[in-house]
Amino acid sequence: MLVFSKVFVGNLHLIKRPVSVAISCWFLIFGSLSSLVSAYLGRDDPAMLAWMERSAISAEVQYAMLFASLGITLVAALAMLQRQRGARTVYLVWGVIDIALSLATVPLKMSVLPGVLTFVVICAFLFSPKSNAWFSPRKAANDACMTPA
Repeated sequence: MLVFSKVFVGNLHLIKRPVSVAISCWFLIFGSLSSLVSAYLGRDDPAMLAWMERSAISAEVQYAMLFASLGITLVAALAMLQRQRGARTVYLVWGVIDIALSLATVPLKMSVLPGVLTFVVICAFLFSPKSNAWFSPRKAANDACMTPA
């Protein structure tokens, strides 16, 4: 049993991060950071404030939700790069909540479509079979032990 546990632990380090996970996470990191900077610099833009006033939620609450959403996305992406399985679930659940809130409050529903499509593509990459194997150390190690040498 001890020998198998050493092989099990040893195989964990041989599994490389899938490229799709790396690209998705870095896209989320750079997108979150650039959106945070853009939102902060544009917080007093009259055109943006006029557009935000058309929503059912006040501009201050919208900004708070935006900063919280981008913060959650940033932390989840960083955690996913560190192979934290729960980070995918946090990203998925928060993304669904964010889309539902957007559809409920945004006057022009078609403006939500690009974000929804991006979310679906990133989730497809994050929950692909290779990604599932990488995020599940036990399954990945068992699969690596089963392959012929």
